[in-house]
Amino acid sequence: MLPKNIRDLRYRAFYGLLLRRGYPLETLCAPGSICPWTICTAGLNSQSIVYSAGVGSDISFEHELVKKFRCRIVLIDPSPTGVKTMSLPENKIPEFTHYPVALAGRNGALNFALLDPKGDSWFAQQESPAKHEVPCTDLQSLMKQNGHDHIDFLKLDIEGCEYEVIEDVLQRRLPVAQIAVEYHHGIVPGITRGQTIRSMLSLIVRGYKLLCQEGANHTFFRAVRN
Repeated sequence: MLPKNIRDLRYRAFYGLLLRRGYPLETLCAPGSICPWTICTAGLNSQSIVYSAGVGSDISFEHELVKKFRCRIVLIDPSPTGVKTMSLPENKIPEFTHYPVALAGRNGALNFALLDPKGDSWFAQQESPAKHEVPCTDLQSLMKQNGHDHIDFLKLDIEGCEYEVIEDVLQRRLPVAQIAVEYHHGIVPGITRGQTIRSMLSLIVRGYKLLCQEGANHTFFRAVRN
């Protein structure tokens, strides 16, 4: 195995080749938030269709989106943490619509387990002593349910399910203009950096440009819909 400093240099060079400049970027979150996201603001407005998969315990980013663009947001999270967050009075606003389902590459059910017994992040796991079964849906089905024929901005913070969702989006050629995704290699057990690289390259081959990479968070943009 290559020494860590050599591996880090290789990945910095890899991102240096992929990152594209010249797009209007803005980081949105509340002061002190644990979930900042840097996105491309081009084309986002009050009519934009926004889907945010992965609520967790902090949706200050989504609140900032509403403040800035006056858009409506479909929030997706079936975990006990996400459901609790969406039940808070400050999150009961008309711009938010919450679906307590997991976003996946198929319809059916998933077994959720705590990523850390002392934490509040849940991930899909086939076998776990702390299984919590939740319904899941693919993105196309949820779009049809909402009468949407495209998505202007999609956020994916779904603890490992992002890979199958992105694959499904590309296979179905769903018209999603911008994808902000947290990749979970090294975070969720069994997920490798190689899976992340393959997912990134599959997006780039389909015309998406990598505009920002901050730790595990990546923002991809495609000006022309599929």
